[in-house]
Amino acid sequence: MKRLVGLFLSLTICLSLTACQYSVVVTDEEGNTSTVISNEQEVPANLEGPYEVDRVVDGDTIIIDLNGVKTRVRFANIDCPESVAPEESGKENTEEGMIASEFTKGLLPSGSKVYLEYDVSKTDKYDRTLAYVYLDDGETMIERVLLENGFAKVYNDKNNKKYTDEFYKIQDEAKASKIGIWKDQ
Repeated sequence: MKRLVGLFLSLTICLSLTACQYSVVVTDEEGNTSTVISNEQEVPANLEGPYEVDRVVDGDTIIIDLNGVKTRVRFANIDCPESVAPEESGKENTEEGMIASEFTKGLLPSGSKVYLEYDVSKTDKYDRTLAYVYLDDGETMIERVLLENGFAKVYNDKNNKKYTDEFYKIQDEAKASKIGIWKDQ
């Protein structure tokens, strides 16, 4: 027991937070050091997850494994051009929609992990889960990334307004830069 207490007291643990990673440097009583790097980080308390991505449906919709149930999640407060709309819907699938869909697939490959943040309404009129979706770092919001790159526009939801003002600012910057769906406007 004395040896364990001595070993414990002689350990030097240094935490340095960088890019949501931490490294722990451990020194034993003989002066040998080892470093452990971990991608595990604390995520904000308002996020739920992580959940595994089953697949990307289109630019603004994914299917995740939500506690054993395949659940369709619609990204809150944004809208990407159509890419998989059925003909009878009257909506037109566009090249921009295909590009947005491929971009989202690149961000969220099957098996990747995401976190969800809810606003006032948790579902839409089509019974899809509405959420702000974050990469597994718990910091990078997909909606922001899509708006920044001109792959989406703001959808002004009457109930979910948590990030509406911020989203309009990001959209205005993308418009001014004439990128993505704003390139010809």
